[in-house]
Order: sequence, then structure tokens, then C-alpha cells
Amino acid sequence: MTAPIPSAEYSTAPPWVTPELAPVPVPDPGPHTSHGRLLVRFPEEMARAARPTAPSWAPVVFWTLLAVVPGLISATRRGAEARRGGNERYPYWIAFGTVLATGVVTFLSLAPGAGSG
Repeated sequence: MTAPIPSAEYSTAPPWVTPELAPVPVPDPGPHTSHGRLLVRFPEEMARAARPTAPSWAPVVFWTLLAVVPGLISATRRGAEARRGGNERYPYWIAFGTVLATGVVTFLSLAPGAGSG
């Protein structure tokens, strides 16, 4: 006795019919990004495009050279203003710390008796 051919392997189409081809996928007419953002090379840079410009750090340098407390106040206020505008706060603190360190080193090197034991 012979085993019957399983139905999945048995062709039901007549031999003169060509087999159907798989359907070609239709491209989506929408944008390539599902979230609808701009198609730019560096999208993280576009997030800052609409932000206001950060305040200048030059007054922090001036006030720190003049006296430390006004420089500290200026760095604090400008850092807070930059943060509200979506910018970083660290440039003001770097300017304050650099000018303060430079002033201390300059004062200690020019102080009378510096270097003598």
C-alpha cells in the first residue's frame, strides 16, 4: 500500500497555470520618521535652534576681578538665567573659578615675602 501525498505538497492548480508571485510591498507615503521630526543630519542640534541665546560670561569675569562676592552673585544669576533659557550653567562657573584661581595665584606670587623661607 502506498502512502497518500499530503495536501500541502499536492498542487491544486492545473499544470499550464504559472504560480502567483508574492505581492510587492507598497511604500508608505508618509515621512520616514514615525515621530514627525525634521530630517536633518544631527537632530539633537536642532533642539537648541529655538532657544534664546545664553547671557554673556564676560560680566562674571569683570565682577570676579573687581571682588569675589559680586562675581559669585553674577555667576549665580547668569547661570540661573541660562538654565531658564535651556542653556548650560557651567560656562559661568568655569569663568568664575578660573578668574578666582588666577587671582589667588597672582596674589600669592606677588605678595611680599613669597618664596622666601
